[in-house]
Amino acid sequence: MASQYLVGKELCRIGRAVLDLVRSRHLSSVGAGGFTRSSLVALGIFCALPVAATAALYLSIPDETLTAAPNQVLTTEVVRLPDLRGQMAAIEAVPDPISHDIFVRPAETLSSLLARLSIRDPQAADFIVRHHEAGALIYPHAGQFVSATASEDGRLQDLKLYLDSNVTDAGSLIHVSRDAKGKLSLEVAPYEYEVELTMVNGFVGNSVDESLQKSGVPQPIVRQMHSAFDYDLDLVSQLKKGDAYRLIYETKFADGSFVRYGRLLAMQLDHDGQTTELFWFGGDGIGGNYYDAKGNIAKRIFMRVPLDVKSVSSEFSPLRRHPITGIVRPHWGTDFRAPWGAIVRAAADGVVTFAGVGTGYGKYIRINHGPDIQTLYAHLSSIDPDIKKGSVVKHGQIIGRVGQTGLATGPHLHYELKMDGVQINPMTVRLPDEKTLSPYRYAQMEVLIAPLRARLSLLKKVQTVGLSQLEKEDKKKTQP
Repeated sequence: MASQYLVGKELCRIGRAVLDLVRSRHLSSVGAGGFTRSSLVALGIFCALPVAATAALYLSIPDETLTAAPNQVLTTEVVRLPDLRGQMAAIEAVPDPISHDIFVRPAETLSSLLARLSIRDPQAADFIVRHHEAGALIYPHAGQFVSATASEDGRLQDLKLYLDSNVTDAGSLIHVSRDAKGKLSLEVAPYEYEVELTMVNGFVGNSVDESLQKSGVPQPIVRQMHSAFDYDLDLVSQLKKGDAYRLIYETKFADGSFVRYGRLLAMQLDHDGQTTELFWFGGDGIGGNYYDAKGNIAKRIFMRVPLDVKSVSSEFSPLRRHPITGIVRPHWGTDFRAPWGAIVRAAADGVVTFAGVGTGYGKYIRINHGPDIQTLYAHLSSIDPDIKKGSVVKHGQIIGRVGQTGLATGPHLHYELKMDGVQINPMTVRLPDEKTLSPYRYAQMEVLIAPLRARLSLLKKVQTVGLSQLEKEDKKKTQP
């Protein structure tokens, strides 16, 4: 449009110039007697210029502006789709698999476990029994997590048992699966759980355990809080109304599903104006315990009296007349008078080497506590179901109950301690009790607990701010 405007403007200017020229020639011709030949030629040239300019303008216009739009024709064609009704029917005919996520119950067996998982597959059950690697499925332990998938007719498709130890952080997975051809396979492999840290704080009300429960602290964590101390010096049980607590513990997941609560990693307890801060450290060389920030253990390592009742009825003696047989012989242990059913505890961390019935001992337990240290607990009325040969026990763990089995005149506990192959008096011997970590182990613990201490500090700040806000609100309510 700009070029056309300029051309038009120029034509107007040329036209005015031609008119002026004609007028001037006309006037001059009147005085001189008419037009000359040169005047006529010039006039013709000036008159031809507008025509030429107009032609050039016309030719400069694009062709498409002068061409009419072509005619468009709409056609419709029928497209035939393939018949998918047969494929859809085949898909709908395949039954949806049934999935279950459950926890093993006490006294569970393979048969009851498969029934709860809606698996009715004798072939799969026989396959599991014939493979000793799947022994944990035949008699699973209570609390273990199981995930399974089966078809509507009960045919096993996939079965996973997650093995998780309360003693160590290691885990493993037993996986039984069936492929598209119907062949069963078994795989046992290490498994690492997804671990999340849970932080809880609160104040004690009328009851410690009830307050912890209201704060959402699970029972396994509450038990670990109590077990961090000696049973007779349990600070958790001593907390009273108004005391504060702050906890950090593990929550474990497998393939996105909750498995169980893990280890209580750290806790702070405010009691009688003092704060007790403890951290779990598993690298102490004795199976792991709770320590304060300076590396001091929270409880005694070796229990001199593995019983809640501490009344001695018969002391360790090189010569003693047996009350039943009348034979004079050494009494290589200490008898503690106690009522029937009184709790008997493991004197220290260790591994059970025997749990059963003997001749004179009746029902008894023998535990190995490390290099050349053993303890024996005899005349028990019962042995805890979890205590078997090879079981790992912790300091203060309940292992049995006082009784009168074997050669015994009344209910009591016969307790023996053997060090370096020699039976010694547990009431007078200097017991192995390292209460502080070595500098090397303490340096290791410092690195591990540094982030936990920072989290506890943050919890305390949040708790303090919340308490201040509550106090302000209470003051406003009491003001007239």
